[in-house]
Amino acid sequence: MRFSTTLSSGPPRYTLRTRQPLSFNRHCRYLSSGTHHKSLLTLAIETSCDDTCVAILEKAGPAARLQFNKRIPSNHVEFKGIHPTTASKSHEIQLAKLVNEAVQSLPERTNHSPEVKTISIRDPQTGKSTPRRLPDFVSVTRGPGFPRCLDVGLGVAKGLSVAWQVPFLGVHHMQGHALTPRLDHALQQPFPPSSSTPSSKLSPKFPFLTLLASGGHTQLLLSTTLTNHTILATVTNISLGDMLDKAAREILPPSLISSLPNIAYAAALEQFAFPSPSYKSHPPPNRHSETLPSPLPSPPFEPGWSLTPPLPLSKEMTFNFSGFGGQIQELAQFYPHTKLDRVRAEESYQILSPPSLTTEQRQILARETMRLAFEHLASRVVFALRELQPVSEADKRHGTGRNDLKRLKGLLRGGQKIETLVLSGGVASNKFLRHVLRSVLDQRGWPDIKLAAPPVSLCTDNAAMIAWAGMEMFETEGVETDLGVRSIQRWSLDESLGEEGTRGVMGVDGWLKRQM
Repeated sequence: MRFSTTLSSGPPRYTLRTRQPLSFNRHCRYLSSGTHHKSLLTLAIETSCDDTCVAILEKAGPAARLQFNKRIPSNHVEFKGIHPTTASKSHEIQLAKLVNEAVQSLPERTNHSPEVKTISIRDPQTGKSTPRRLPDFVSVTRGPGFPRCLDVGLGVAKGLSVAWQVPFLGVHHMQGHALTPRLDHALQQPFPPSSSTPSSKLSPKFPFLTLLASGGHTQLLLSTTLTNHTILATVTNISLGDMLDKAAREILPPSLISSLPNIAYAAALEQFAFPSPSYKSHPPPNRHSETLPSPLPSPPFEPGWSLTPPLPLSKEMTFNFSGFGGQIQELAQFYPHTKLDRVRAEESYQILSPPSLTTEQRQILARETMRLAFEHLASRVVFALRELQPVSEADKRHGTGRNDLKRLKGLLRGGQKIETLVLSGGVASNKFLRHVLRSVLDQRGWPDIKLAAPPVSLCTDNAAMIAWAGMEMFETEGVETDLGVRSIQRWSLDESLGEEGTRGVMGVDGWLKRQM
């Protein structure tokens, strides 16, 4: 059974009816502009980690517009890192209020067809009630993420679905990140589209690569369709964002850290390293150069100090930042004393002078930390590109040699070609990362690969990307989610990886096929 309701400013009136199949046409509304493009409207919720996010997105053909998009971060300054219990409590406090704020931005009803569901929204300032269009479905992050955090968003989304009598769709968080450049492309199209508007396809088109770098994930993905994603490389220990946060706490001056209003240490590291966005990085000309230790400039550093890149002698398709982060920590805590100095002092019962880094040395260390970490990312992108598609004879002099990438053969079929590398996740907002990736691709023979990086506001966790992923799944795959599903803490995008029942976007329980 399913409840139907007429929502107004007065008490709700409920009548019971048998659950009917959800047809596509029943949930497409004509725009009021007189065009023949149908639009879909969704309210989306994202609570997978520490940010409480709500968005309202409208889509018509290849164009979209955000009616509402807001993010409220929780405060973890006292923990110097994300505290899951604090995050879930913040969601419980903020989410209902944020949804209440969002519904004020639902578009006003302009089509008086009885098929268009409406809700009467009271303006808190004027007291006047206005009929607003109800979303056609509710989107929410189902996983992966912290279970308690996910459950807060999932519960509110289910409640809205039942109260409004509209479908509910549980979205894969990482799929949302991967599709964000397509959202950005749709937001740049004229809205509403008219019959005279030239038709355009969503960009980037499949297949494309996605480099996902955040505080919780570091992965290189191959996306061939909306629901088919292959993990080409993943991190073996801590994520890039986590390593940068830890490095920043060692490198940044203590006075700067204490003045920060939040725990966005990696973002502060970029600003500290580059007070003005002027990048003079020169990428390694070949793989051999990339494997050598990188000397720190002398002066201001004493001779002999250097940093070893992550996995310098390995060609495995993995990311590894733990050992590299350890180097940064040791240098920041003990410079100018080497390990040998410390051993000798301990053996002779001597007390070494306190470690110290000047502001200039800290800035250089910040730049080198990011450069070597980002070049490590870029090296695996180049490895993948060389195996997924051929390069010209002139570029083979930069070849990677023997490696473990034979499993990539055959992933692209029928003349498919990679044209775009998508950047997503919180670290993707780092402009120096974009510079390094572009430089390495150009240097290694891939100048035609387009770098698609969304605006900074869409790099970090947000509900707009969840709304968009929901839109594409609702329209293209014709699915919704059963109201009885639970959150998924670990949910692999790759259908060949992960635990049984959590493999791939469509490899989990709860999907319902809509009648098209």
